[in-house]
Amino acid sequence: MITGQYTIYSGDVNQDGIVDTGDITPVDNDAANYAAGYLVSDVNGDGITDTADMTIVDNNAAGYVGSVTP
Repeated sequence: MITGQYTIYSGDVNQDGIVDTGDITPVDNDAANYAAGYLVSDVNGDGITDTADMTIVDNNAAGYVGSVTP
């Protein structure tokens, strides 16, 4: 960041390098099933897949967040 801090984006559930609608489906499915535990769909790391995780994925998908690797 411009302030010299590092940031990490979350939400690439299927690990294809971009946060998009393909990442929303697994989070939505696990949230509907009240899934809990160490899951890839728990993007905020609180142990529960819920609407908080959906919000992160949706916001990052809307911002076209992706990874750039050499």
